Amino acid sequence: MLAALLLAPASAQAEDVTLAQVIAAIPRAPAAPVTALEVAAAEAGVDAAGAWAAGPSVRIDTNRLTARVVAGLTLPLPVLGTIGAARDEARAHASAVKAAGVVDQRELRRRVVTAWLELARADATAQAQGLAARQSAELEQIARGRLDAGAGAEVDVTSAHAARARADLAATGAARDVDAASALLASELGWDPAVGRHAVGPLPGVSAALEALTGQLAAHPARSAAWRKVGEGEATEHRIAVDRRPGIALEAQASFDDPTQPGTDVLVGVVLDLPLFAHVGDRLRAAHAQTQAERARLGATEAQLAGALVAAFRRWEAARDQFAGLEREVLPVQERAASLAARAYREGARDLSTAQQAERDLSAVRFEIAVARIAAAQRWVEVQVAAGREPGAR
Repeated sequence: MLAALLLAPASAQAEDVTLAQVIAAIPRAPAAPVTALEVAAAEAGVDAAGAWAAGPSVRIDTNRLTARVVAGLTLPLPVLGTIGAARDEARAHASAVKAAGVVDQRELRRRVVTAWLELARADATAQAQGLAARQSAELEQIARGRLDAGAGAEVDVTSAHAARARADLAATGAARDVDAASALLASELGWDPAVGRHAVGPLPGVSAALEALTGQLAAHPARSAAWRKVGEGEATEHRIAVDRRPGIALEAQASFDDPTQPGTDVLVGVVLDLPLFAHVGDRLRAAHAQTQAERARLGATEAQLAGALVAAFRRWEAARDQFAGLEREVLPVQERAASLAARAYREGARDLSTAQQAERDLSAVRFEIAVARIAAAQRWVEVQVAAGREPGAR
């Protein structure tokens, strides 16, 4: 058949990949190192936050009438909790970045699992279309046999040939969809997109109680990320509040070769840096408003997670029941109907259109089952994401 000829070269070079294999390849995906680098940068910021607000400053002056050389040193002191507040803010930021990184890694895993499921759907569709093409070819053979035996009509052969040609084209198109889905999966994992791949192995999906899944929402990564943002806002408020305190610095000055003094004059003092025009109050109000916004976002996130879990669970139940009903109740009946129609046409008890309609109905059912099977797996992955589980885990 035309579809078989077109599929043969690609199938020879295709690779079979399981869900476990693509999940194991995620740490080597192009997007995988981004989170680790962002976390490393945030953690390095904790050490950087220990820097003094200003370093020591050295001053050298000269006078025309008095001291020929005046040397001064100003040393700001990191006291009154300034460095501790800055480090606490940096730690809170690093914690928020790490929590957000967990969400990003789960999103990467979800995309990879979804791409693999799309490849599985394309494979199942291609198999269903290929089977339909073979059955159309068998009907055409029957029609030619009846014509050669003088029991059929040429119009039946022509009609059967047209139906087979349509089925072959559908099978070829389905094979191209497999190549496209394979390339999308490769793009997520950094694989060669020119290499064809097929999804094999078990699909994700097990039974679970909604109450048990709801109990896991407290540890959901999205909620943890939102909570860490609240902690970061509180740390920022504390760091700004510390800015209300005056800065303290030690200042020392020595005058050398002063004709008005009998020796070297040394001056030691304390300098207070008063934050009179730093608008600390305005900055603190802005930081407090941002923290309140993060608290509100946390509440909204909790509400959204609860609703999304129930919705995802109900959609999974519907997809599961749809697949089970089609496979258990509809497919056996439709297979028998197609078999009886083909036998009746072969024996001259029915016309070709009846057999063709039965085959089309059977192909439609098989296609629906293929789609429903993958849809149930996809819905289960959505349940895992909504519950805070690892997408694709058994």
